[in-house]
Amino acid sequence: MLKNELKDIEEILIEQIYSNSNTTARTDLKTRFGQIFQAWEDVLFSNIPESSLVRYFHYHIEVISTISTRLSHSPNPKQYFSSQNEFLALIDHLQKYCSKYFNEDAVAPAMYHQRLVSQLSGNINAVRKILRSGNIDAALSLCLSKWFTLMSDHIGAVEFSFRSLHYFGYITNQLLESDALSTAGEIPLVSLLVRSNFNNLSFLVYLQDTIRNSPGYLGDKNERLDYLMEQKALMMSLPEVKNWVYNPAWPSIKTMITDWLQEEILLTEKAVCNKDEVAVPKIPLEMSVAHLSCLIRLLYEESVFATQNLQFIFKSVAGHYQSKRQSVISPGSLSKEFYSIDQHTAARVRDLLQRMVQRINRNFFPVVFAIDAIILSYLSSR
Repeated sequence: MLKNELKDIEEILIEQIYSNSNTTARTDLKTRFGQIFQAWEDVLFSNIPESSLVRYFHYHIEVISTISTRLSHSPNPKQYFSSQNEFLALIDHLQKYCSKYFNEDAVAPAMYHQRLVSQLSGNINAVRKILRSGNIDAALSLCLSKWFTLMSDHIGAVEFSFRSLHYFGYITNQLLESDALSTAGEIPLVSLLVRSNFNNLSFLVYLQDTIRNSPGYLGDKNERLDYLMEQKALMMSLPEVKNWVYNPAWPSIKTMITDWLQEEILLTEKAVCNKDEVAVPKIPLEMSVAHLSCLIRLLYEESVFATQNLQFIFKSVAGHYQSKRQSVISPGSLSKEFYSIDQHTAARVRDLLQRMVQRINRNFFPVVFAIDAIILSYLSSR
């Protein structure tokens, strides 16, 4: 039966908080901390199911964080410095030897946060100095500076998960190791942040504003469309580092920016289409929608159209013509009339086609037209 290996330690520390600590208690604690490593090793090499191991070690990391936080908020936190170091050693052991069972999303104790910032202090100061130099775009610099201030100052005021702290450490080191903060502009820095899935909302706004203020976006609609499609392709081509993310609860920065670019592309395409429609006015017809649909059906059934896609035909006709009574024809109204032609409508269209045949005969076959006229005159006189 799996158990809480920290129960005795927790009880001893709680007792110390509310009473005078003694050397015997501290000695007993050191012994008990040492026993936990052996207990965890025994559990790892047992026949316990994986699901149970996950719950077991997740539970212990939460217990460690809870006890450590309680000691940090005690009346005399410095008194428990030795115990806090023991807890840090337990966390390090879990990360190193039980990594597949380590709960990255558990709340990290303030002491763990403090130690990480202390270890990174040199790189943090170097990054902050570059951000204040003015070589980085002001909006992007402000976004990163606020994050560094949140993560580095007033430790303990805000709780962070182990994942968030590890991500902060990764980005801090990458900013210097990859030379992303060089004076070559923001491109290397933006590329690093996108690859590292820095899905910070302020960073997303910075990317959107950068695109909106670029010459390609501010050109005419066709130029904007080309520019947006180019930016989308560029963003999608950037690789992503696995298992690193600023906020796991949000979509990746690539997903957020490419989705936004796709929306901008659709809006721009619609604006281009509307512009084209205004530039090419619709042709007015002395026909009703019903008569026009009947004519479309005849042409369709005689394979005059080089396509069998009726919806495409309806949309094209509706976009380029207007009927006798309707300046705007919907593809749906053409489709409805197409399938519900009555004899009255068919007769009107037949009369139109017959007049057209007569006009062809008169203009291009005058002899035939004259013979037909004589025959008709003879028949009418009898």
